[in-house]
Amino acid sequence: MRPNSEVMLVLGLLWSAPLAFGYFCAWWAQQRGRSAVGWFLFGFLLLPVAGLWLLAINGDDRDGRGKSKDKSIGRGDLLATRKDVI
Repeated sequence: MRPNSEVMLVLGLLWSAPLAFGYFCAWWAQQRGRSAVGWFLFGFLLLPVAGLWLLAINGDDRDGRGKSKDKSIGRGDLLATRKDVI
Protein backbone atom coordinates (compact mmCIF):
# COMPACT_ATOMS: atom_id res chain seq x y z
CA MET A 1 0.00 0.00 0.00
CA ARG A 2 1.33 3.41 -1.00
CA PRO A 3 1.17 6.23 1.60
CA ASN A 4 -1.04 9.19 0.84
CA SER A 5 0.93 12.26 -0.29
CA GLU A 6 -1.09 14.55 1.98
CA VAL A 7 -0.22 12.43 5.01
CA MET A 8 3.44 12.51 4.06
CA LEU A 9 3.28 16.31 3.72
CA VAL A 10 1.76 16.68 7.19
CA LEU A 11 4.34 14.34 8.70
CA GLY A 12 7.14 16.27 6.98
CA LEU A 13 5.86 19.55 8.38
CA LEU A 14 5.51 18.08 11.87
CA TRP A 15 9.16 16.94 11.83
CA SER A 16 10.61 20.08 10.24
CA ALA A 17 9.84 22.47 13.12
CA PRO A 18 11.53 20.37 15.84
CA LEU A 19 14.52 19.73 13.57
CA ALA A 20 14.89 23.43 12.79
CA PHE A 21 14.58 24.42 16.43
CA GLY A 22 17.01 21.69 17.47
CA TYR A 23 19.48 23.04 14.93
CA PHE A 24 19.00 26.58 16.27
CA CYS A 25 19.56 25.39 19.85
CA ALA A 26 22.73 23.57 18.78
CA TRP A 27 24.03 26.70 17.01
CA TRP A 28 23.23 28.85 20.04
CA ALA A 29 24.95 26.40 22.37
CA GLN A 30 28.06 26.28 20.20
CA GLN A 31 28.25 30.08 20.19
CA ARG A 32 28.05 30.14 24.00
CA GLY A 33 30.49 27.28 24.65
CA ARG A 34 27.84 24.76 25.68
CA SER A 35 27.13 21.22 24.48
CA ALA A 36 25.73 21.48 20.96
CA VAL A 37 24.57 17.85 20.86
CA GLY A 38 22.82 18.12 24.21
CA TRP A 39 21.05 21.32 23.25
CA PHE A 40 20.06 19.86 19.86
CA LEU A 41 18.41 16.91 21.58
CA PHE A 42 16.82 19.18 24.18
CA GLY A 43 15.43 21.51 21.50
CA PHE A 44 14.30 18.64 19.27
CA LEU A 45 12.58 16.55 21.93
CA LEU A 46 11.23 19.28 24.24
CA LEU A 47 10.71 22.22 21.90
CA PRO A 48 8.44 24.40 24.11
CA VAL A 49 10.49 23.79 27.26
CA ALA A 50 13.78 24.47 25.46
CA GLY A 51 12.36 27.69 23.98
CA LEU A 52 11.37 29.01 27.38
CA TRP A 53 14.70 27.92 28.84
CA LEU A 54 16.62 29.80 26.12
CA LEU A 55 14.58 32.93 26.80
CA ALA A 56 15.37 32.66 30.51
CA ILE A 57 19.09 32.14 29.90
CA ASN A 58 19.39 34.97 27.36
CA GLY A 59 17.33 37.30 29.55
CA ASP A 60 19.82 36.99 32.40
CA ASP A 61 22.19 39.91 31.87
CA ARG A 62 23.67 39.99 35.37
CA ASP A 63 26.72 38.23 36.69
CA GLY A 64 26.94 36.32 39.96
CA ARG A 65 27.48 39.51 42.00
CA GLY A 66 24.32 41.22 40.70
CA LYS A 67 26.15 43.71 38.50
CA SER A 68 25.33 44.15 34.83
CA LYS A 69 27.54 42.19 32.51
CA ASP A 70 29.78 44.18 30.21
CA LYS A 71 28.46 43.54 26.70
CA SER A 72 31.06 45.60 24.86
CA ILE A 73 33.06 43.83 22.22
CA GLY A 74 36.34 45.33 23.30
CA ARG A 75 37.41 46.38 19.83
CA GLY A 76 38.11 50.08 20.23
CA ASP A 77 40.37 49.94 17.19
CA LEU A 78 37.29 49.61 14.95
CA LEU A 79 36.48 53.29 15.50
CA ALA A 80 40.06 54.56 15.48
CA THR A 81 41.28 56.75 12.65
CA ARG A 82 44.61 56.34 11.01
CA LYS A 83 46.99 59.31 11.26
CA ASP A 84 48.19 59.02 7.68
CA VAL A 85 44.66 59.60 6.36
CA ILE A 86 44.30 63.01 7.99
